[in-house]
Amino acid sequence: MPTPHFDYDRSIGFLVGDCYRLHGTTLDRQLRQNGLGLSPSQWRVIGHLSRTDGLTQTQLAELLNIERAPLGTLIDKLEAAKLVERQADASDRRLKRVFITPAGLSMLPTIIETAAEITTQITQGLSETQLAALIDGLQIVKKNLQRLKEK
Repeated sequence: MPTPHFDYDRSIGFLVGDCYRLHGTTLDRQLRQNGLGLSPSQWRVIGHLSRTDGLTQTQLAELLNIERAPLGTLIDKLEAAKLVERQADASDRRLKRVFITPAGLSMLPTIIETAAEITTQITQGLSETQLAALIDGLQIVKKNLQRLKEK
């Protein structure tokens, strides 16, 4: 029985997945070269908290697409390094919210600058129009995926 042809090189899912993985690997390598000794999961926590500080561990686990138990271990390490801190929720003491500390915030410029350098490198060869269309298209795909997730 012949296998149906599927062009993995033109599959949106595979391309986005490959780009995500390669981007993360490249950013991780460059951050380490720039003296930031954080794992990819750790700098992703810092990045998310810099955008929305005080997330619950459940919210953070969902954003990072990891289970709550491994996230707890990850936050333990970041807390031991004084980069984040857990605080009880003001209205529900059972909930723990995670906040970025000044030490965690101090790493943000290196993360942002390094990510910007990599973005410049990986978008080399795209015109401004192509880059804008790529971003617009990915935002539409993201909204569609969020809508599908809610069904």
